[in-house]
Formats: sequence, structure tokens, C-alpha cells
Amino acid sequence: MIWITIRDSLYFSFAGETSVEHGLINVNLNSGMQEEIFFPSREIVEEKVKGNDKPYFMRTETEPLKFPVSFAFEETWNTEKIREITRWLTQHDYYQELYFVNEDGLGAERIFYAMFVEDSTLVHNCLKQGYLNLTVRCDSPYSYSPIMTSRTYQWNYTPMEIKKNTYSTGTHQSTTTNPQGNLILNPARPKWSDFASGTKWYEI
Repeated sequence: MIWITIRDSLYFSFAGETSVEHGLINVNLNSGMQEEIFFPSREIVEEKVKGNDKPYFMRTETEPLKFPVSFAFEETWNTEKIREITRWLTQHDYYQELYFVNEDGLGAERIFYAMFVEDSTLVHNCLKQGYLNLTVRCDSPYSYSPIMTSRTYQWNYTPMEIKKNTYSTGTHQSTTTNPQGNLILNPARPKWSDFASGTKWYEI
């Protein structure tokens, strides 16, 4: 599975910190129906040769996921708040875990490993109220499932010691022992006449 809807998620988590901690929420700026990327960009690689109008198919190449997001400030901001959020979202040398959740904290079925790239804009009303427009770029064309763990089961192990150390005791079926005490197949092969009349297959 590659994709989930994120427009209906109110909160998100990035690099181990939640948007609630920073006073941000995930918002939609378009009215009506919302648009989501259905699957990542895919390109067909072909080779053309002179005299043939039909290109030769070579392979397909899938681009890493990239999509826009908008995060609104729940309250007014100040210079320190802007610096705090900038450090959180941009000062990473590698892809970080990103997932979106609703107001109940549910919805993190898929995880992206992402960075914020390209141009970013702060849109505001000059009263320190507004939102951020950012672009998310992932490390691959895929999203990932969270780690699944099961309950811990207590294993009660009781060692069992078998004191018999020879094959000469016990019941043998189609086997016997040689003079050295090793287990071998019985050289006296059974014949049909050895079985009682009326013997079933499962009894053999």
C-alpha cells in the first residue's frame, strides 16, 4: 500500500515531535472536495531506433512521493515561536518519520520518511495569525506500516530427560537392532499373508 488520505487529519507528528506541542494543525485551504495524490509519479523509459516508429520498452521508473501541505497556527505567534518551528521542520540532515492523525490520536496507519523541501511560504494577516505552505518530499514512492508487536507470552519450559540409551528395549515396528545395538530396518520384509484377514489400510 502506498497512500492514505491526509486532508482529513487534524494533527501530525514529525521527527518524534507532535504538532500539538508546537501549536500547529493540518488544514485545507480549498473548499469543497479535497485532492490527494493517488500514487507517485511514474515514468516509462523507452528506446527509439532509426527506422522504427514504435519505441522499445525498457523499464519504468517511479519517483519518490512529494505533496504539498498547509499548517495553521492555532494561536498568534512571535519571533521565538517561528524560530522554534523552523528548527523543528528544517534542521535535519536526513529523512524523518512523518505521520498524520485525527483529533483522537488515531489514523497513523501509514508512516512517511520525509523532509520539507523547495519554497515555503508564511501567509498571514499582519496580526501574527496565519499558516505555512510547505512541500513534503519522501525517501521513496512508498509509505510504511508502523511496527506491529504482539503481547508477551510466558514460556514455561520443563526439561525432559530420557534415560533409555539403547534401541534394544521398547516396541519395534518394521525396525530391529544389529549386533552393535544400532537401529536398522527389519530385513524380514512382511508379506500380505502375514496380515490377518480383514486388516484395514490404516491398520498396517
